[in-house]
Amino acid sequence: MRKCFLFIYLIALPLMALEEEDLTWDTEGPTATEYNSYLQEALSDKDWWAVIDYSDILSYHFPTSPFAQESAYLMGLAYYHLDQYELANQTLTAYLNHSSNHSHFEEAIRMKFEIAESFQKGKRKPLFGSHKMPCWVPAKEDALQIYEEVIAALPHSTLAAKALLGKAKLQTEFEDYKPAVETLHLLIRRFPKDEAAAAAYLEINRIYLEQCKNTSLDLDLLDLAEVNLRKFHLAFPRELRLKEAETVVAETQELFAQNLFETGRFFERTHKLPASLLYYNKVVAKYPTTKAAESARQKLDALQKTSTP
Repeated sequence: MRKCFLFIYLIALPLMALEEEDLTWDTEGPTATEYNSYLQEALSDKDWWAVIDYSDILSYHFPTSPFAQESAYLMGLAYYHLDQYELANQTLTAYLNHSSNHSHFEEAIRMKFEIAESFQKGKRKPLFGSHKMPCWVPAKEDALQIYEEVIAALPHSTLAAKALLGKAKLQTEFEDYKPAVETLHLLIRRFPKDEAAAAAYLEINRIYLEQCKNTSLDLDLLDLAEVNLRKFHLAFPRELRLKEAETVVAETQELFAQNLFETGRFFERTHKLPASLLYYNKVVAKYPTTKAAESARQKLDALQKTSTP
């Protein structure tokens, strides 16, 4: 493994060195105004690498110029259009943290949100943060941090609602189930009628189902899932996703019903018929609409026939 990383590093080193090449600056060259005109022309032509070059010149060599105030934003915009999302996020963060002119504040936050969405869906970062290297580095932790920045920057916007939903999905993926549910409850409280709140109700039921599959069959989780479904019905009675939420809760109930049914089968195989009858009846009584309940009814009918003289 160490040899593999050394090999990658030796390949990357000359490429990274190209980015650090020292360029001699001509102090009698074009003025800040002229460079800004070149920059605007590059923007018009969507020549994104030229936008980056001219923005870099303005910010480095003319830091007190009014044109330099938004150079970080324009550089971030260019990196974004070039799909260099890590560099775009870093540059937009610099713009938000250091620029005294935030005329592009909302646009910058929106771009950061879109970058987080891409990272959340699997977009990766390049090795060593260099655009010359392949994109092999997972970026979902970065997405989580960006979502939090969006939520803090625009806490009552629709964008924040979407960021809360994205954050909760990542927390679920990381198996941080309780924080994920708390994030979704925050979304519902803050944006009770937003479309994202309807998605949050559905996501909560999915989390409870995943917990039951991956951790343990906790009846409290089933109770919480059923309560959440009732709240979903009250908040969005005409929501199309209600049907999907009902299906998820039914699947959760099926897990518990199947567990009871398998216990009944165990007692039947070990010839403890009173105990097996008890569990089969419990399946039918508690979860009558499940497939396990139908199997339990068939077992009860068969056992009743064999026990009848």
